[in-house]
Amino acid sequence: MKKKLFLTSLLSLGGLLVACGTDTASDVEPNEDAGEDTVEETAAEETSWADIEEEGVLTVGTSGTYAPITFFDENNELTGFEVELVREIGERLDLEVEFETMDFDGILPALRNGQIDVAAHDFAITEERLEIFDFVDPHKFSYGSIIVRAEDQDTFESAYDLEGVDVAVGSLTSNYAIFADNIGANGTAYDGGVEAILRDVMNGNQDAYLNDYLVLLNTLNEFDDDNLAIAEDVKFHSTESGMAVLQGNETLRDQLSETLQELLDEGVVSDLSMEFLGADVTEPVDESEVVSLDGE
Repeated sequence: MKKKLFLTSLLSLGGLLVACGTDTASDVEPNEDAGEDTVEETAAEETSWADIEEEGVLTVGTSGTYAPITFFDENNELTGFEVELVREIGERLDLEVEFETMDFDGILPALRNGQIDVAAHDFAITEERLEIFDFVDPHKFSYGSIIVRAEDQDTFESAYDLEGVDVAVGSLTSNYAIFADNIGANGTAYDGGVEAILRDVMNGNQDAYLNDYLVLLNTLNEFDDDNLAIAEDVKFHSTESGMAVLQGNETLRDQLSETLQELLDEGVVSDLSMEFLGADVTEPVDESEVVSLDGE
């Protein structure tokens, strides 16, 4: 099943992200009740790490459908770069990690309503998301690119060549869908999996598939069809990805960041990224040839 991308949908999403942000001090009239609520709310937020530590369980939301970041292997076991990274962090913190798998579009809402403690799904750290969530320090640096028909590979010399082109994205709410709209591409969101997208690219229903470069590289290796290729000159939306926690859960965020830094220093994150992504993703990319998310 396909869902056409409309500008109004993207604008509505942006509005939702802004509307759900906390009020600033200038927006609220000072009074005793407001002050008491703020203290109580802060205290409640700061108990998040204490509750997790006492229970000994960290509940993490992911999809299990976004290889090589999060997926089920041939034994139906959840694994992937970010899944195994979370498990390493949990082990260092002496916590049992319980994964809740759900659709991508439901992960951040689940974090907001308290269903999970952490969202782990290659989430790019953006200004809009920072209005609602806090992020653990970034552990993956990458950029967007495209899969095209091999015969068309040289047609795309930069991301600007996507203007007016029919393109496929995996989710209506992803940054790749937003970029497609910003660059003037004709975007279509798919909810039937990546194989349906690649088939449509090959048969001409779509001209390109947008996603993270390293994810696309893995996708091509898995699909194994010489009729498809990555347009290597197309680079857009430089990303820093991190795990999200609910805004205000600073102690939880800091515990995760400190443990992540230990794993970075010891080379564990680099080893995991080489294992699952085929490259070391722990260093920022050179942004001189990367088109920004807003298409400029």
